[in-house]
Amino acid sequence: FVLRADGSSKFARGHQWGYFPSVSAGWVLTEEPFMASTHNWLSFLKLRASWGQNGNQSIPGYQYLSTISFTNIDYTFGKDKSVITNGAYPDILANPNITWEKSEQTDLGFDSRFFSGKLGLTFDYYIKRTRDWLVQAPILDTAGTNAPYINGGDVRNSGIELALSWNDQIGDFSYGANLNFAYNKNKVTRIANTEGIIHGEANVLSNGTDEVYRAQVGYPIGYFYGYKTAGIFQTQDEIDHYTEAKLSGARPGDVIWVDANHDGIIDLNDRCMIGDPHPDCTLGFSINMGWRGFDVSTTMNGAFGNQIMRSYRSFADYPKNNFTSDILDRWHGAGTSTRWPRLTSGTSTNWQFVSDLYVENGDFLRMQNLTVGYDFKQLFKKLPFEQLRLYFSANNLFTITGYSGMDPEVGYGGAAAWASGIDLGFYPSPRVYMVGVNVKF
Repeated sequence: FVLRADGSSKFARGHQWGYFPSVSAGWVLTEEPFMASTHNWLSFLKLRASWGQNGNQSIPGYQYLSTISFTNIDYTFGKDKSVITNGAYPDILANPNITWEKSEQTDLGFDSRFFSGKLGLTFDYYIKRTRDWLVQAPILDTAGTNAPYINGGDVRNSGIELALSWNDQIGDFSYGANLNFAYNKNKVTRIANTEGIIHGEANVLSNGTDEVYRAQVGYPIGYFYGYKTAGIFQTQDEIDHYTEAKLSGARPGDVIWVDANHDGIIDLNDRCMIGDPHPDCTLGFSINMGWRGFDVSTTMNGAFGNQIMRSYRSFADYPKNNFTSDILDRWHGAGTSTRWPRLTSGTSTNWQFVSDLYVENGDFLRMQNLTVGYDFKQLFKKLPFEQLRLYFSANNLFTITGYSGMDPEVGYGGAAAWASGIDLGFYPSPRVYMVGVNVKF
């Protein structure tokens, strides 16, 4: 049992201290007499259980005060406005009640080894509840200043983690393989306002576009929010005979918008969840082999079940920009495209509505590293070295993915740390080749 007490000057008096207990227990079953009959195949088995709390204070200082800024707040006096006087203004609204964010996690699992330790298996099931989430929630512009951080709500994560390994040697040949698998589900369970929503940034796709992500009770944190689409109008006859809701003035080549709330009109109320940036599962895989001085190793990683908002593909801002090659697949006559709408010389709802046109499957499997080496000490026994190994290594050798962007491993560099999966055109992971020598004396 451990009890930790932390104090932080980032919070006001009365809220500075946080107390975080934790407890864990384990039982090595293979040390019990009743397990003796399994020792010929079960080398080790331990059951584990733990519960604990952690605290988070990762926010800028003085959120409990209305700090003063002197930046870009000058004022001019005089007939010719030649007298410049420095000014000041409240930089944020004060939040004197802000306090520690707490994460509470329960974990149940086991560690095991089989066949004289050759096979290893580890399993964990966890539930993590984050309470009093520290977040900078947006406020109305009428406040005249910036929003403070608040204890904005609660978030729940639950899932499993599995690790499987095998190591063996046959004569001079040794080999090993490791597989790590994780499955996680994320959901916001409380937002500390009457709406139950913390809104994300606008103008992410382009100027004038609505928010693309938000935090909302009952949904994954930072889920993508916008309109669903059902293809492209191909002909005027199709528009004339279309019985579902549509925008007035629709033309061939325009997007068919989905009436998500079935009220007969297309408006802001039809926006809904159009993607989840969080993968359902992630995995890692590695293999290593050795034979008479030669060694080969490789690692792979992947993620599955998430979506990516490819925002840099937006054409909405300036129609005369240098488009991506996607524009070659645009609609330019009946039957030419069922996904990308017609090109226009001005702004259009086709491109300015935040929609699933920008959302793609983010599944990928990547060979992260491949290394091949040889220790010349095995060939030249009289060398005055303990090891003389020459190796070749390649990083990011290939990626298997259906994502059309530059790199499926994207985060988000915007204002909200809790947003993810938004591709702003980040520089992709480089492919690196290396040749090196390891020398041990």
